[in-house]
Amino acid sequence: MNKKHEATYDPELPDASSVMASLCCVAVQYASNPSLELARLASDLSHKLTAPQYAESKLVIEVAKRLVRQWGAILQEQNGLAVSVVPASLALH
Repeated sequence: MNKKHEATYDPELPDASSVMASLCCVAVQYASNPSLELARLASDLSHKLTAPQYAESKLVIEVAKRLVRQWGAILQEQNGLAVSVVPASLALH
């Protein structure tokens, strides 16, 4: 994992269930109004879920890995959309 997405424990999210609940809330918001910011937040929460402190079971570990991949792909797609909507006059500078 790169430094940007280093899995770190968050004391405000004390267990895997708390991280998953937060991620579910972000995913619902993203589904109703997709944005780069929400995709980043979901990706960050997915990476957070991979921290050793949240490895409560093999299922949690596998789900965390899949979420990292899926939100990573969504984040790349959103980044591509964000780049494509920049007016040409601004993109040249």
